[in-house]
Amino acid sequence: MTAPLRFGLLGCGRVAGTHRDAIASLGESAELVAVCDENPEALARFNSSSTVAAFGALADMLSDADLDVLSVCTPSGLHADHAVLAAEAGVHVLVEKPMDVTLEAVERMKAACRTAGVHLFPVFQNRFNPTIQLLKEAIDTGRFGKLVAVNSTVIWSRRQSYYDLGNWRGTRSMDGGAFMNQGIHFIDAMRYLGGEVKDVQFQLVRRVRNIECEDTGSALFTFENGSLGNIFVTMAGTSDQEGSLTVLGETGMVKVGGVAMNEIETWEFDKAHPEQDQKALNPQVSINSVYGNGHQAVYHRVAEHLQGGNAYPITVEDAQKSLELVLRCYREL
Repeated sequence: MTAPLRFGLLGCGRVAGTHRDAIASLGESAELVAVCDENPEALARFNSSSTVAAFGALADMLSDADLDVLSVCTPSGLHADHAVLAAEAGVHVLVEKPMDVTLEAVERMKAACRTAGVHLFPVFQNRFNPTIQLLKEAIDTGRFGKLVAVNSTVIWSRRQSYYDLGNWRGTRSMDGGAFMNQGIHFIDAMRYLGGEVKDVQFQLVRRVRNIECEDTGSALFTFENGSLGNIFVTMAGTSDQEGSLTVLGETGMVKVGGVAMNEIETWEFDKAHPEQDQKALNPQVSINSVYGNGHQAVYHRVAEHLQGGNAYPITVEDAQKSLELVLRCYREL
């Protein structure tokens, strides 16, 4: 029997609990053995009801915890630094989106993992939503005919209090704005479904949040296949109201909505496909937050990859292209 994978969790902030729960969903095939955060209060708060080993420095965790995989949930601008340290210790790396905030940083972590012979797993959990998987299947089987447009709307709320939690939030060097931090989920889904992007036009503004980067933005994409893409992202909503994506083709239209692309709101095609159409009747996923449930699928696929099963389906190069597309939308404010 394969020994359980030993995970360490770096960063005890907003998304850490989602990762902890996803590791627990693996049952006996994995265990969370250590957590780390340089902020002692955050570390104590996160680990208060657990007997998991706690560390205030990554070097100590890598030295003492005998990890198989490090889950990196730190500020985005530190991802490469932390991934490199893990790779040099012979530990596989799972890294939250975006992989980092620059392409140079991603290249650095790629090189370190390649040299060390460890795997690097990017997180884009919404790709694993049943709604997105069903939509991808419909595109791949040609139900839309010629694609016309792939559009996304993201109206979420990140109050000033959210940005004030850390002096790194909303900064160019550590975080980015609405497009880099939150919108990248939807930009990645647009690429996943619509293909690569040829041309980009954009408008990013800072309207209501006291941060260095944008809180609201729009972009127009021209895909290589000739279809158009529109995305509107704002963190100025009164609540997390919408996280939707619409695909329009000559023979069909689908809107995946909810707050995290977790519900099918429209499913219309000129010709029936009984199997897909039946699945579309009730693909909704009950979620507790905008993170959705996809992290569980991420961890299951990581475990499968490391234990000799199917390869992890999101390559580093694929995730890097989504970061590159965000960077093409950025400009000085």
